[in-house]
Order: sequence, then C-alpha cells, then structure tokens
Amino acid sequence: MAGTFPQAWEEVALVTISQFASGGDLTMQAAAMTETIDIGEPDYPGESVNNLAGGRIWKQSPQEDGEITLEIYPTNASSGDGENNLGLFQQFVGGTQDTTEPIASFTTGYPGVQVSRNRFRVAIMWTDDAAQTSAEAATTTADAVALRFVAMGCRITSHKSAFTDGILKTTVTFKFPAMNKAGAVKMSKWESTNDGDGAQAIPALPDYDDDDSWS
Repeated sequence: MAGTFPQAWEEVALVTISQFASGGDLTMQAAAMTETIDIGEPDYPGESVNNLAGGRIWKQSPQEDGEITLEIYPTNASSGDGENNLGLFQQFVGGTQDTTEPIASFTTGYPGVQVSRNRFRVAIMWTDDAAQTSAEAATTTADAVALRFVAMGCRITSHKSAFTDGILKTTVTFKFPAMNKAGAVKMSKWESTNDGDGAQAIPALPDYDDDDSWS
C-alpha cells in the first residue's frame, strides 16, 4: 500500500552537504527548520521585442544560476569530519582544512595564483520516514513518503554570522549553475515517492567523489 502525502511539508527537513573531491572528509548531516530553507531554482529570463509589424517576439536568455540559503547554528569550527553543528567556516574560506586543535581556518594567500573554490552537493529531503537519517540515502521504509531537492556544483558565495536572534547563527548561501559545462545535464532536480519499497523508492545518491557528471 502506498504512503499518503501530508497536506503540506512543515517544520523540519533533512539536509546533507557533501564536498566534492574531499575523500569523504565532509559529509554534513543536519536537521533543519523548513522555515529557514530558501531554494531559488535558476530563473529563465527573457523579454519580448518589437517586430516591424508592431507585434512582439519573445527573446529567450540563458538560464541563470540558482541559490540555496540555509541558517546554521554552529558551535565549533571543526575539522570537517562530518560533525553536526558545523558552521562551514573552513569550507567557505577554502584551502587546507585544519585538523589540529585549536582549529583555525586557512589564512595563506597565493599572489597571482588562481585558487579553486570548493564544490558541494546539497540535498534536502522532507519525509515521514522516522528511520531516514540522510537526505542522500534511498528511502527504504514501506509506505513512507518523501520529497527531495538536489543541487550539484554548488559554491558557497555568502557566509554571514550574527547574534541578532540572541544566538549565534550563520546564514550560508550556495550558488549553483543551471547546467554543467557541457550543457548536457541540469545541475538540480526534484524527486518524490509515495512508497519506500523496491523500484518506487527514491534512489540513493552516488558518492560525490564518484559522480562528476554534473560538474
């Protein structure tokens, strides 16, 4: 028997953030408040232009980048070993991640050298499956329902911390392109299922280190 979707997804969601080519050093699992998640899928811009008959012709422009914004309540800088309560401090700065206490984010510069920024996959899942612990994992419980959004090739473009809510909160914005470099694969997708058994399950995402098809 298939599951039943709720009237609306509310309150909480599972969030999994994986860093590409990290050797598995960073796969961050979190439980997030839905009201703090903003998913901005890439816009399809365009406008109409005049023709000689006085009519209008639609002129399409390339699809723009998408954005995901999350609010995180960090307690430590961490070494990027998958702990919860990460603020993604080191991941935003980039460079070599510190693993020795006390932890410090990277401070070395390379004048005249282009430094690559880290790439991430962000997966967000809403589900009624109490056994589900990762937004990247397959749904496995029979009669469970789930909705998942995945974005690849994300870069952290904004990382701001504040005490304006009376608690240390870091607002992190990920930006992702609409298409991969080859123009053959869209860099984000939605998935849902009303059952968790067999072929009707949402499949597990491959290890990000092994899946560069969306890069």
